[in-house]
Formats: sequence, structure tokens, C-alpha cells
Amino acid sequence: MAARKGVVVRWSRRGWLLGAASCTLAPALAVRAQPAATPVEIHVQGLDRLPHLPLVLAERLGFFQEAGLRVTLTPVPEGLRTLEALAQWPAVVFAGSFERALYMHAIGRPHQAFVLMSRSPQMVLGTSAIHMPAGQGVADLVGAQIGIQGSGTVSERVAQWVLMRAGLKPTDVQFVELRDATQAMAALNSGTVEALCYGDPAVTRLELAGVLRVLADTRTLRGTEQLFGGPVACACLSASQAFIEAHPQVVQGLASAVVRSLVWLRTAGPSDLMRHVPEAYMHGDRSLFLEIFLRSRESLAVDGLMPEAAALNVMKALDRLRLPIDWQGVQPGNTYTNRFAMRARQQWRA
Repeated sequence: MAARKGVVVRWSRRGWLLGAASCTLAPALAVRAQPAATPVEIHVQGLDRLPHLPLVLAERLGFFQEAGLRVTLTPVPEGLRTLEALAQWPAVVFAGSFERALYMHAIGRPHQAFVLMSRSPQMVLGTSAIHMPAGQGVADLVGAQIGIQGSGTVSERVAQWVLMRAGLKPTDVQFVELRDATQAMAALNSGTVEALCYGDPAVTRLELAGVLRVLADTRTLRGTEQLFGGPVACACLSASQAFIEAHPQVVQGLASAVVRSLVWLRTAGPSDLMRHVPEAYMHGDRSLFLEIFLRSRESLAVDGLMPEAAALNVMKALDRLRLPIDWQGVQPGNTYTNRFAMRARQQWRA
């Protein structure tokens, strides 16, 4: 028997044992009551590329886990770069170019982007500072050999678009496929190609070495908007409309974690990046990574929302390139949804 402030509490042996058992079992029951994390596999096009850094950091910083998800990031094979090849890759949730979502609509398999990660293609068109005279512009590339990552890739499409904006036709130049970055740098250095349309880390390495003269730069918002006439949608998370409607909580968790990562990246300093960014992003040179990050940082999305004009500008560019795609019936507004990013934006005050 115990007394507290004049109140007499009588304990029976049975009552004491039941009380002790409930106290012992309570933590175990609480642990069992926690819902299991939902497994999600995301297939990523270019896992070690800067546009997907928000996705990678969301996993490394535990943001997916806190959203109740157990995420696996699976790289898409490097050889799959064309829209046709990427459309055939069996991904439930896809991280990569927004062009794929547009293409999926065009072939009758509606997909939607639900969180935007990057607002620029991250491609640069430049000429050799060794083998081409200074002062030449895009219009002077008639007859030149231009190195690209491959036929049908973003690299080729950006190069074609730059040429068209300068009044040239894609047939005015000769495109040379250079699938490996080391091969691309060697080709420019040797004069095998006079120009290159490529991404990082190759471009920044060549710039720092003083052998690349930049003519068009889509690593920056200004360069991207000058080329496309406004904002464009690039790296994003997307899935089929059927999956999005069937699993809204999973999609919301993914969007929330990525937007939280975008917010984290806004104020991240060099020491933060060195602590959390995977070594694969460093390409064996941490100072090079920081240089690449500083040059491209502004191209990362702010809050995961897709601007209305961004989707339309991508579709207009693809249409003007006259790709063998039937765009009839494709409404850009149906190729993305902002409802999940909007909730994430409110949650993290993005």
C-alpha cells in the first residue's frame, strides 16, 4: 500500500503483476505499431549527374526514410539515352529528362512529372580554342565536326537547337558520336572535332584547361532562357498517371523528400557538400566538383514546382526539331502535376 497526498492506493499481487507486464510490453507494442517503410525503386538516368543531386541527397540525408519510404536508386544503363530507348526501360518511378514524360504521352502511355529537380539541360556548345580562330560564333560552324554524346540524345538536340537559333540547319555540320567523356576531351584537344556539345565534368575540365571557348551554355538559367525563349523543364521525377492515382501517399513522400533536399541545397556550404555528396559526384577531384556545382547551382529547382511555360517550351523545341514523333493530342498541361510539390512546398516553406 502507498499513500500520496492523503490518497490511499492499495496494490494487489495480481494488479502489480499486470501493471508491470503492461509497462514491459508497452515499448515493444509501440515499436510494432510503427508502420513499415514502403519500398520504392527509382530508376535514374545519369545517377552521378548534378541535376539528380537533390534526389541522391534526399536518400543520404534520410529524408525519404522520414517520409516513410525505403528508396532504392537504380541507375539506368549509360547506353540508354534516346527517348525511344528510355521509353522501353521498365521503370515505375523514373528520374530523368522531362522529355521522356512528353514522349510517353505521344506514344499513348500517359506519364506525369510530379516534382522538378533541374531547370536546365546542363549542356554546353563550345569550340576548340586551339584549332578554331578566336571570335567565331555559331554561324561560323558550317562544315564543322561537332562532338556529341550520341545520336538522339539531349546533347544532339541542344546542339541542333543552338544551330537553328543561329539560322543554320543540322545538316550544315557533321555530328560525331563521342559516348565517353575522356574520348570527347581527347577529340577536342587533337582537333578530331572542331566543336563539342557536352556536359560536365568534361566541359568544366576543358574550360579550366583553356581549350574550350563557350558559345552556348545551358548550365545557367540565363543561357537556358536565352536559347529556349523562357524556362524549360529538365530533370524530374515522373510516373504513370495510373501509379500516381493509385499511390498518392508514396508520390507525396517522394515529392516532399526531394523538395526538402532542394531547400537544404539552397544554403549548403562547401563543408556540407563534402560531408554528404557521394564520391562518384567528385570525379576524383573535389575542387572540380565544387567548381561544377557553383557554375550550375542556380539551375536546380527552387521548390519542385513545374512552371506552366517550362513544359510548353520543351514541347515547342522538340516539335521544331521535327523529330519523328506525333504530338497530336498531347497537351503539355497533362504531362505534369504540381499538387504534390505544392504540399511539399508548404510543408518545408520552400
